[in-house]
Amino acid sequence: MKKFCKSQKGQSLVEFALVIPIFILLLFGIIEFGRLWETMNVLTSAAREGARVAAVTSPDGARVRSTALNLLAGSGLTGVSITISGPGGSHAVTVTVSGTYVPLTNAVIPGLVGPFNLTRSTTMHWEG
Repeated sequence: MKKFCKSQKGQSLVEFALVIPIFILLLFGIIEFGRLWETMNVLTSAAREGARVAAVTSPDGARVRSTALNLLAGSGLTGVSITISGPGGSHAVTVTVSGTYVPLTNAVIPGLVGPFNLTRSTTMHWEG
C-alpha cells in the first residue's frame, strides 16, 4: 500500500485533463472576441467611409451604399443594412451600418449564443 501511495505515475495526465478544458475555453474566447472586435472595426470603417462620401456629395445614396458595401465585402456579415439621414438644418449627414454577427463558437462558450445585431453610425458635416 505504501508503494502505491508514493507512485506518481499518471499525475501529469490527470493535471492535464483538469486544465485543458479551461485552456480551450480561454482560447476560443480570445478567438471569438478578436473576430467580434474586427467586425465592429469593419462596421465603423464602412460607416465612416459612407459618411465621408455623403459629406462631399449631394448626398448620393447609391454611391454611399456602394462605398460602404465595398468595404464590407470581405467581412462575412449577413443582413447588412445601410441608412443615410440628413442633411437637415444642422448640415449633418449620418450613415448607420447594421449587420448580423454569428459567432463560430456558439455552443462552446457559455453565454455566447448568437446571432448578434451590431450597429455603428458616423455623423459628419455636409460640405455642400
